[in-house]
Amino acid sequence: MSLKSVTEAKEAGDPVVKTRRRGVALEGALLEAAWAELLDGGYSAFTIEGVALRARTSRPVIARRWSSRGDLAMSAFRHHIESHPLTVPDESDIRTELVHYIVELYERDFPLAMIMWTQMDEYYREQKSSPARFRETLLAGRVSAVRFLLERAAERGEVDAGKLTEMVMSIPAAFLAYITATQSDIAIRAAVEEMVDSILLPLVRTKSQP
Repeated sequence: MSLKSVTEAKEAGDPVVKTRRRGVALEGALLEAAWAELLDGGYSAFTIEGVALRARTSRPVIARRWSSRGDLAMSAFRHHIESHPLTVPDESDIRTELVHYIVELYERDFPLAMIMWTQMDEYYREQKSSPARFRETLLAGRVSAVRFLLERAAERGEVDAGKLTEMVMSIPAAFLAYITATQSDIAIRAAVEEMVDSILLPLVRTKSQP
């Protein structure tokens, strides 16, 4: 629902009724509305007023929690990630684990990545930021799941712990950034399997592994 559609509904006699929510429930509703606004129109069309209309609340309610639309946008991105956690099951096979995780990451974060790459220029100018800095801020304090998977595989003897450099462990993220920026329609599982089999695992497997 866009700001325009909400406004038109209100004018047509379908009032946007404010609802009483408090605490965590209220904050969650506000952040979900903010995420929907970002998906709908990107940051250039993102306003606190628009979020308030979508969330059926008032601007002061939002302004008491976030000092600017930039802060609200960042919180909406974080809420999206935290409310859609990724599973990292122990399959006792690093290839299966990596493919499962990277495909799931792509499917969860593709909308997020597209907004970051194509619709956040105004945010970067306002905050004197960049896509790389935005990502660092967004993921600050979070443990890299790729690092966790590869280090767990090293304990099982599947990969060489001495080969797990920062550059090597950044390959999945660089791969996802590349396909997000350059390919709008892709068979994601096949692409991930090719990357894992031809690039990542050959760099880190122990000599005893095929």
